[in-house]
Amino acid sequence: MNQLNGKIQGLLISLIGLLVIDIVLLQALFAQVPPHPPGNLGPFIAAMVTLGVISPILIHWKNKMGLISSFIFGCMNILAVGPHKYWVDPNAKLVLPVIILGTILVITLFYSIFLVWKKKSI
Repeated sequence: MNQLNGKIQGLLISLIGLLVIDIVLLQALFAQVPPHPPGNLGPFIAAMVTLGVISPILIHWKNKMGLISSFIFGCMNILAVGPHKYWVDPNAKLVLPVIILGTILVITLFYSIFLVWKKKSI
């Protein structure tokens, strides 16, 4: 495995991890399992899931839009599961594992995007 494949693997793994979190958020919203996201966040979460599905496909096809959609996906996930949630979300202590893992995955995603972009491989 060359270095580039490792960088793309890091990118894909972080995308898939965040996608799983987003799908669970959407399911919690529909099932209204406490603590669930407010109903008005449904379209936002659906947009995140959509970007989470198309980004790995675009990366696999080596399309530069994959990096752009991955970056947008990461920015949206910062809003959904970023570290600020600990201070602004009244249910933060209940979802602390999601906040921690989500933050790590977003950082990994941005770092992987930077590495792949720097190599100009896509």
